[in-house]
Amino acid sequence: MATYVLRPNANWNNAGSFTITGGSASVHAALADNNDATFIKRTSTTVPAFYEAEFGTTTLGATEKIAFINLRARATIGTTGSIQLSLGVITDRNGREVYYSVPFTKANTLSITTLDTALKLTTAPNGQAWTQTLIDNLVVKFTDNSIISGDRAELVALFIDVETTTQPTVTVTAPSGTITDTTFPSVTWTYADTDGDPQSAYEIKIFEATTYNGAGFDPETSTPTVETGVVTSSNDGQTLEADLADGTTFRAYVKVAQLLNGANYFSDYAFSQFVIDVDAPATPTVSAFYDSDIEAVTVSVFGRTNVLSPNQASLETNTTGWTADTNCAIARSTAQSSSGSASLEITATAAGDATASTTTGTKFVVEPSQKFSAIAKFKAGSTTRSCAVGIRYLTSTGATISTTFGTAVSATSSAFVSANATVIAPATATHAQVFVKIISASAGGVHYVDEIAFHAGDSPVFTRGGFAVFRFDVERSDDGGTTFTALRNSPVTADDSQIAQIDDYEVPLDTPFQYRAKTRADI
Repeated sequence: MATYVLRPNANWNNAGSFTITGGSASVHAALADNNDATFIKRTSTTVPAFYEAEFGTTTLGATEKIAFINLRARATIGTTGSIQLSLGVITDRNGREVYYSVPFTKANTLSITTLDTALKLTTAPNGQAWTQTLIDNLVVKFTDNSIISGDRAELVALFIDVETTTQPTVTVTAPSGTITDTTFPSVTWTYADTDGDPQSAYEIKIFEATTYNGAGFDPETSTPTVETGVVTSSNDGQTLEADLADGTTFRAYVKVAQLLNGANYFSDYAFSQFVIDVDAPATPTVSAFYDSDIEAVTVSVFGRTNVLSPNQASLETNTTGWTADTNCAIARSTAQSSSGSASLEITATAAGDATASTTTGTKFVVEPSQKFSAIAKFKAGSTTRSCAVGIRYLTSTGATISTTFGTAVSATSSAFVSANATVIAPATATHAQVFVKIISASAGGVHYVDEIAFHAGDSPVFTRGGFAVFRFDVERSDDGGTTFTALRNSPVTADDSQIAQIDDYEVPLDTPFQYRAKTRADI
């Protein structure tokens, strides 16, 4: 905090009722010369009188705000005498209008003493917040109430103390740059205050580039993508509960506050710019049926997100998680790729079908009687061949139940081509493997496989691997898809096969409705 001490610089009213001792040229000067030998005394020996003094000013800085204004004096008061001191503001000079505080009263001070009125006004006497204009129009009223000549007061000096506090500042430290691991980023910041006052609150607003680059943008008034509202806390960060759009540039605007007279005094907004660039989970599929036994609609959600590891899906590191199954050797190759910089290279040992598969050590959990899909892209090294992707289902002991390939595609050397398979898991199935096959490969023939995936559901799609802990936000619309409302108990966590069910007991009667779901997953 800073303290500015103001002194009298003009007579506002009734200076003629007081006599100067000590040689000063004017009443106000006698009270501002820092000399205890100079003072004023009421001229009348028996009639009470008052005097009003104007004060010099100080110019507040752009980052300063008034905490309070106080009044002090130096005076002597006789045995039966008393004085009153009031702090005021001139609101109309032409009309001589002044608003004063409740007066401070003091009696029987026989030696020169500094009197602290302890008024400490946090607002001006007219009820308004302190402003530069009011600071420029301060006035003090001094009244000597003594009716005995020998007890008249001697007023030596007047002081107005203007106590200010400095606006806090904030530096937003995160998120910044490109965010690749979440669409729910954490916003962090560093709070600073030159006076050492602690943080009392904060507010976060997230804006898209189209908004903050738009005409008339103002973080205080423009509509944000996400906002926290004012949060009373000394925390220096918060993880957003909003799912930010992938492939979008944002700015996180933050302002922080300290308490000033019981209210938040906020900093200006600061921001950090960032881009969301995340390999997001796949869009799930949803099915629903009415279960008369429980009188509810049972909603099933299929995650459709790749359960292979990132390395299995695109061979960016090595062949870990893959094995040569029949008539081939496998390797990681950077000669060809559809995603990233590498692919699975399959070299046929002899003429005939060549197959590779994910290892049994990385077998994937499935749920009996549910549909699961596999997808992969193929490219020939030189000779065109038909290629297919398939699913092998296993029992709980690892025994093979079935191996089923999807429709074969013709893989040439000019471009990668996608093949897929959707197969219902048998009643005894607990796990599955992914197979890729080069049909009637030539001896020494080379083919490349990339963007390999396995997931629940019947709409094959490739997403990067490595996701875990799947949760589905499930919503219902009763107005044809215009608005959606989250189901009770949503979000719901998926099982290991990436399938989840949730029962909706609150479906509207005689009204068409629809469901949708969104996947959340840890990367």
